[in-house]
Amino acid sequence: LDRVGLIRGMKCLDVGCGGGHVAILMARIVGPEGCVVGTDADAEILALAREDAEAARVSSIGFQQLDACACLWHEEFDVAHARFLLSHLNEPEKCLEAMVQACTPGGTIVIEDTDFAGSFCYPKCAAYKRYNELYQELIHRRGGDPNIGPKLPAMLRRARLDGVDVNVIQPAHIRGEGKLMAAITMSRISDSLTAEGLATQSEVQQILTELNHIAADSETVISLPRIFQVWGKRGKID
Repeated sequence: LDRVGLIRGMKCLDVGCGGGHVAILMARIVGPEGCVVGTDADAEILALAREDAEAARVSSIGFQQLDACACLWHEEFDVAHARFLLSHLNEPEKCLEAMVQACTPGGTIVIEDTDFAGSFCYPKCAAYKRYNELYQELIHRRGGDPNIGPKLPAMLRRARLDGVDVNVIQPAHIRGEGKLMAAITMSRISDSLTAEGLATQSEVQQILTELNHIAADSETVISLPRIFQVWGKRGKID
């Protein structure tokens, strides 16, 4: 956000904001002179986001329940941001186009998303490999793309954005809460995996047990997916 020039007084849109963590961060940066609107389709998670914003005493922020592809705004925001959203959508280009339309000419669109296949565990672990495969297959089954990250620069150029640039990060952990992300994610998708017939409850439980075991092993390194951060500016004249 610093790199793309987010500063005090700007007006920002956070699409698919989830629990509002990035939206709250943005609101702190833009201050009371600016504002942030966070949108998500999930009313329950938006309620949690509102509670967190109130607890953080951030006033320049609001949340709306809205489909990610809805084109509600036209040339209103200086920055439009989406994190870990496009990989879950059937038509990510429609969401991106709505974000472009929401930005003022010269405004910045920022997308962060995954290259899940780039995740790793060392020493290698069969349960981790299976978790990685199941996650990707589930997202594909639901119409998304867990490895959309490398495709984002071309998507932004096709959306007629100028000055498209990219940065790639990949957090990895040998201790601490970060090592639990694989187990947490596996737990959250477990019902969907069984509902889609991709894994049995017994297999899910075996994978979870092993993921928690390697998380507690101080010799094991566990990564998050590769994360592509891509941004560009809406042209002054469309």
